[in-house]
Amino acid sequence: MIFEDQMKAALKESITVIEKTQFYQDIINGKNGKKYYIKYLEYAYHYVTLTSSFTPLAARRMDPKYLRIRKWILEHSSEEMGHELMALNDLKKLGKAENEITSQSPPLGVTCWVSYFHYQVAIANPFNAFGVLYFLEGMATDLAPKLVPKIIDSLDDKEKKAITFFREHGDLDEDHLAEQEAILFKADLDKIQQDSIIKTVQEAAQIKKFMLDQLVLEFNQ
Repeated sequence: MIFEDQMKAALKESITVIEKTQFYQDIINGKNGKKYYIKYLEYAYHYVTLTSSFTPLAARRMDPKYLRIRKWILEHSSEEMGHELMALNDLKKLGKAENEITSQSPPLGVTCWVSYFHYQVAIANPFNAFGVLYFLEGMATDLAPKLVPKIIDSLDDKEKKAITFFREHGDLDEDHLAEQEAILFKADLDKIQQDSIIKTVQEAAQIKKFMLDQLVLEFNQ
């Protein structure tokens, strides 16, 4: 199986992992949609704030010959910076005070996700950054259109505009996914690099599942 097919198969399997979580299943089935959504936005504020600034470490660690790939990572990182404000603004529309969110310590699920991402870009094979990003953007492209209508249904009329973070990432990540595939599948990567990226797609789903499971656990405490 060629690398492109392996990546798409890994992404499909990884999305299934997320679809089986209680978080996803409850929202799809009309249960706790608003409360889960608020909690997820709080998580999103923290993980976007913490991860967007260190992704460039992967580009710095790559062989300079991968110029196009390194430039794309840097451009992608700059675009992600500030997206935590989308989550914050949605939370304010949902009645949350800004200082209540910004003064929070990151919850355990977020710490786990951020630590995993940092390990991949700063310590492991730097090309693993593509594994994390491919999972994130593929997941958002596939699942956001399914979740957004369910979340909107759970909100009051005055709150239905508080959907910017989910909606924008569903749209933006579709473009990012296409850009990433155009670069990644044409890059001169060896088998070790390819296998490492594929493994990261699979692992990222498990770490994301842990984060969502922790969110549900925290919600039910």
